Amino acid sequence: MDKELDALADEAEELDGYFSDTPLEPEPQYPPLRDTFETAVVITGLPKAPQSKYEKLQKAVVKLVTRIGNPVTNGEEFSGVYMPLDGEKTAGFCMVEYQTESEANNAVQVLQDYKFDKNHSLTVALYPRAKELDKVEAQEFQEPEPAPFEEKPNAMEWLEDANQRDAFVIRHGKETVVNWFDAKNDPVLDYDGAREQEAGVQWCEYYCHWSPQGSYLATLVPQRGVILWSGSNYEKSGRFVAPGVRMVDFSPQENYILTNNQDPNDPAAIKVYHVQTGKLLRAFPLFPDGLSKEDSPPPFQWSHDDKYLARMGKDLISIYETPGMKLLDKRSLSAEGICEFQWSPKANVLSYWAPEANNSPAHVDLVELPSRKQLRQKNLFNVTRCSMVWQEQGEYLAVKVTRHTKSKKTFYNNIELFRLNESGVPVEMLDTKDAVMALVWEPVGSRFAMIHAEN
Repeated sequence: MDKELDALADEAEELDGYFSDTPLEPEPQYPPLRDTFETAVVITGLPKAPQSKYEKLQKAVVKLVTRIGNPVTNGEEFSGVYMPLDGEKTAGFCMVEYQTESEANNAVQVLQDYKFDKNHSLTVALYPRAKELDKVEAQEFQEPEPAPFEEKPNAMEWLEDANQRDAFVIRHGKETVVNWFDAKNDPVLDYDGAREQEAGVQWCEYYCHWSPQGSYLATLVPQRGVILWSGSNYEKSGRFVAPGVRMVDFSPQENYILTNNQDPNDPAAIKVYHVQTGKLLRAFPLFPDGLSKEDSPPPFQWSHDDKYLARMGKDLISIYETPGMKLLDKRSLSAEGICEFQWSPKANVLSYWAPEANNSPAHVDLVELPSRKQLRQKNLFNVTRCSMVWQEQGEYLAVKVTRHTKSKKTFYNNIELFRLNESGVPVEMLDTKDAVMALVWEPVGSRFAMIHAEN
């Protein structure tokens, strides 16, 4: 024992002078305090469930919110979702804190108006916004006075022309001129922008485009956007802000207009407006996520009744429902390997084709919306490419298939004909030894014409 004490004394003597006489008062190093809650969201509209079903409801909510991002958790003690009780039942809302601000913003967009069950739809807000709404005092609603009625030009007035003439527009130099024409006499000037020239402005600087039914003439002024003209005097019917605009596309029923400035670096290169109100419904980048900017951007395509707007992406078709312009059923339509798609001209049916991949044959698919029911799939082998052509009444779909031999040195064509009005959508194959250069259906009827060559 004495030896151990002597050893400790010797060790203490050796360490003497190494320690400071200053009293040790360590200060804790706390992480920086975050006094904002941009990563938290408040979800209302949940069912008010009894305590016996609390865990079941919380699991359903946790499963839903974790699809969007990663909530802040504390092991098994806290799941990331705080769902308070109001007496014997849940209060009908919960709070979720995500790890990043972008995840919280994404939750607001994706879960807004989400159908939790048949009786409950969710409302989502960022926590700072929820605090602001909580401070709003309840007041008696006062209905705003409607704006005075302004009669717009008669967009269909051209149909009342006594001579039943057609109108066409010509861009030459810096001039834009609309003429009447009846195939018997020389063209007659209808409007050439004289009113705007007197005011020192141009009514068109770059490009012009008729709406599908002839109700509007759209002129592009890249610095100002798109201007719509209609009526017998070509009065201004609407203006849509679209800096640098290069092209426009009307929906078939003329309810919406799409503008495109073709700028791959602009997150709002493509804009969709409501024609009557001029309201911007949504903006899109030129390229969807996952596609290379070195290729041509896939175009948006309207359904025949203006109900849907769709665009092809990587292995999918994104379908947006008007007028809210949100993804149909909150998800895209899976279409692995898709190369092209088209809408039926008379029904909400999509046709698309995909090439051979991973020992799977090429195939043409017909999908009904909004049910997403697959009406028909036709598998094809030794396919180089396909071209789809719909009949105007939507009763038939012709697919020109370019095939190759096993050596891939010889190419040949055949036509696959889909009959959509018959049960099961039967498909007929028409063999042709010649190379088919083009195929087109007659405007009304079931006949089609082909241009073909010997090789």
